[in-house]
Amino acid sequence: MGRSQNRKMEFQRFTVKDEKCAMKIGTDGVLLGAWASTQSPDKALDIVDVGSGSGVVALMLAQRFTESKVTAVELEPLAVEQSQENFERSPFTKRMKCVEASFQDWATEGDNQSSFDLVVSNPPFFNGKPKSPFHARNLARHDDYLNISDLFEGAEKVLRAEGVFCLVWPVEREADLMATAKMRKFHVIRKCIIRPTPQHNPVRFLVEFKKETSGNQNVPSIILTNIVLETGEGEGRHFTSQHNELMKAFFLQT
Repeated sequence: MGRSQNRKMEFQRFTVKDEKCAMKIGTDGVLLGAWASTQSPDKALDIVDVGSGSGVVALMLAQRFTESKVTAVELEPLAVEQSQENFERSPFTKRMKCVEASFQDWATEGDNQSSFDLVVSNPPFFNGKPKSPFHARNLARHDDYLNISDLFEGAEKVLRAEGVFCLVWPVEREADLMATAKMRKFHVIRKCIIRPTPQHNPVRFLVEFKKETSGNQNVPSIILTNIVLETGEGEGRHFTSQHNELMKAFFLQT
């Protein structure tokens, strides 16, 4: 397991600091970074991480896909600064950059149109929930500035024809997500349901979408999996073998 100390988390090949970020490194992000895309590790992908925060997901993808180029898009200036610092300290710095922009604006730029193989996001998904007095935290948590419709619209613009869009999402808002995907003509190709322990109901899921193409009526069947994060036994946190297998390339051994 990575050690969190003085607002940093140490992974096997890089360290991520998050003291400048409104949203700290959490389980959702690291699961996304380890799970997104089934492409070969040596495939040269163009990847964009939307709402990158500290850049942890982008760093995990840069490690997994050794020939890839990773662009992080982030609206909050301090988070941009933090991402850049984390990227510069990593072994992957030459293949990474962080752009300060809204995804809505960035996706409309000509150079970004139909230019990416993989779009990932751990998006702000709170809707109609009580807000923090801190603007940066609201940016990171609530969907006022980046709602799910905007995410799909931007992904549609920047993805290549065979590209995929992957995100982590709360179970309670699954209907909203799937309705928007259908409206934007995206179909699910993979889904992983996340349970905190065997005793808990799922609260999040990972999902990967692909754009529907004209003339292709054969939508492939969904690859559906489950992951239980902790055993729920004894005191403290005891991770399952499933979790450890997914994270073995990233977390430090204890």
